[in-house]
Amino acid sequence: MAPYSFVTDRRPDPPAGPGRRRVLVGVATALALLVGSWLPAAAQDTPVDPGADPIPDAAVPSATEPDLGKLVALTTARRSLVSFLPDGFVPVAELPVPPPSCGPPYRTGPGGGSPEVVPPPALGPGDGTVYAIGDSVLLGAEPYLRTTLGGWDLRLDARVGRRVPEGLAVLQANRASVGQVVVFVLGHNYGGGGAFYGYLDALMAEVRGAHRVVLVTVAEWSPAQAEVNRAIRVAPLRYPNVVVADWAATAAANPRFLAGDRVHLTAAGNTALANLVAVVTCAAPERAGVVPPPPVILPLPDDSGGGPSPSPVPSASSTTTSTATTSTTQPTTTTSTTTSSTTTTAPTTSTSSTTTSTSPPPVAGGGA
Repeated sequence: MAPYSFVTDRRPDPPAGPGRRRVLVGVATALALLVGSWLPAAAQDTPVDPGADPIPDAAVPSATEPDLGKLVALTTARRSLVSFLPDGFVPVAELPVPPPSCGPPYRTGPGGGSPEVVPPPALGPGDGTVYAIGDSVLLGAEPYLRTTLGGWDLRLDARVGRRVPEGLAVLQANRASVGQVVVFVLGHNYGGGGAFYGYLDALMAEVRGAHRVVLVTVAEWSPAQAEVNRAIRVAPLRYPNVVVADWAATAAANPRFLAGDRVHLTAAGNTALANLVAVVTCAAPERAGVVPPPPVILPLPDDSGGGPSPSPVPSASSTTTSTATTSTTQPTTTTSTTTSSTTTTAPTTSTSSTTTSTSPPPVAGGGA
């Protein structure tokens, strides 16, 4: 048997797969850094001895003039390095710069752990409308939103005990109201079972034309609400027009924002929610040459005693009044109390829509 030959019996090299290409790119980057650090040294010449005979100025090379031979070598090395880079490689300096935020970072509450929100980019031209659909949590925050969303035409449809299927039906029946921005505050009455991802897809299919969709996370009074928030927080990965208003994290860091049932809001909670929605919505666009006012950030009232949630001072002469029946159920008991309340709202430039649709009562143990 012939001896093993390193020439004739050598096995072929494996094909250059993704792993090998990554190694080659890493080696090329290291060589580029090495050559780049060597170039400044090559550009410097040996200093002239002051005691030596004068040298004509023309014979003294410029301090910034590198050696021509070394420049040729550097150019050749760079061309060789580029040949190792994979197709479609884009230097970091050439990556697109994301648009700036529409405002400064905003801390959602005074409590430790309150999220700091970086607002999204400003919206372009549009009809200047915000269509908001939700349950009693949104209904309680309505008068505050009409102040914080100054400059927007707010069209709000909220009802006590509303679940997601009813919200979807309302949306389908009022497609003409869907404008530049849509806000969803749904999920407090969701009962679990893994259906919320499908509900969210159905809602998003109805608002494809909206420039921005604000999804508000909900207070996690049960595991079903945690499922709602998981679906909402990953929604921007699937829908580029979605921004998340993380009310759940805000409420968890500021317990005084929630009433005793851990679902409905105090005056400070309604204020904080309205501020958060306004921050992630950004200012309304210019319309007919008129620049609308920016969002208004309201100061948080001191209602640490957990009292009722008063409405803000009306900011316009016209007032609309809506009546709704609110239900509050303690999450840890089966006792429920039903009260009747009248909410007075102070619209700026918008009207409020109402619906006559019905839905099942909230799930036992909580809900809005």
